[in-house]
Amino acid sequence: MRHRACLAVVLLALCSVNAPAARGISVTVKPDVVYREMRGSLTRLNFDVEIHNGSDDALRLFEIELRVFDEDDRILTRRYMGGNGLPGPIAMLPDADVDAGQSLYVFNPFPDLALERPAARAGLRLFHSQGRTEFDIDLAAPPADVRLARPPLNGISFIYSGNDLLAHHRRVSLNSEPARALDMQHVAQRFALDFTILDPRTGDLASAQGRDPSYWHAYDAEVYAPVDGRIEFARGEMPDNAFDDRGTRVFADGFENFGADAGLGNYVVIDIGGAFLIMSHFRHRTLAVEAGDEVRSGDYLGRIGMSGDTAYPHLHIQLQDSPDALAARPLPTTFACVTRNGAERANAAVDSGDFVAPCDAETRGE
Repeated sequence: MRHRACLAVVLLALCSVNAPAARGISVTVKPDVVYREMRGSLTRLNFDVEIHNGSDDALRLFEIELRVFDEDDRILTRRYMGGNGLPGPIAMLPDADVDAGQSLYVFNPFPDLALERPAARAGLRLFHSQGRTEFDIDLAAPPADVRLARPPLNGISFIYSGNDLLAHHRRVSLNSEPARALDMQHVAQRFALDFTILDPRTGDLASAQGRDPSYWHAYDAEVYAPVDGRIEFARGEMPDNAFDDRGTRVFADGFENFGADAGLGNYVVIDIGGAFLIMSHFRHRTLAVEAGDEVRSGDYLGRIGMSGDTAYPHLHIQLQDSPDALAARPLPTTFACVTRNGAERANAAVDSGDFVAPCDAETRGE
């Protein structure tokens, strides 16, 4: 039995290598511009693919292979996710079957790569029961003139959720029912960051089991402008959420009356020239700015609350190419200067699990 299983794996691998190109199978890359981001020494490729089965037969995905090339078309790396193993890495996908006429949304399983030279393009091959589908992805450098000057909180804050492979900001399937109901064409929050504050001794986000928003260490923390700009939009009148006796979040009365962007709670949109910054979940009636105000990096904006679609107090930020928080194209978020995990960095990104602080020693927390 063991030898049969091994033979089956070998035969599947050989069939995959020699698989013919499939007809009726199409792939769309999301987003339409894939950035070549640098995360320390790693290159990040943050994209998803939607596989549409336009044939008359069901399809089963067997293997995903990624190849990355430099500007001289020399191979930099080759990675694959297949069925070699019991049950094999491909089993990590929630679904590998696509019925005729249906689509499957897959998050790139190789987001962070250690490369010796800059990547210029990537090639993705999908091996499945109907053959092989392959395509190239051009990689773009993030906009050099769009970056934040500093983190939005003084002292040390914690990125509870960023945009790594497991972050909820990224894992939004555009062909899911909720996304279709909102007519989402882009994952505007793809590169978003959630700032909060931990207890430095325990790592807890709150005391007393967080039964009240005020028990959370980030609640009522002061928020400052991360960059120069003009306030495009500001809303501060939404009440904060609360918790019931079991510690479950309860939406504020009238939440549903705040429109399609109610999930952002109290928020501001800052026009920074070439991009727009969304900052959301401010505390009820603490905003110190209004539409039309000019702000400078470091200016006080308001306080962290628990308004909108959030289960705990934190500050959510995201960069995008237009002011519409639901329809904009996302942009990578980098800081001109940031202290990340105790080391000062220039032109750097931060992500889930990082401790961050402003580079200015006078505002850095202990």
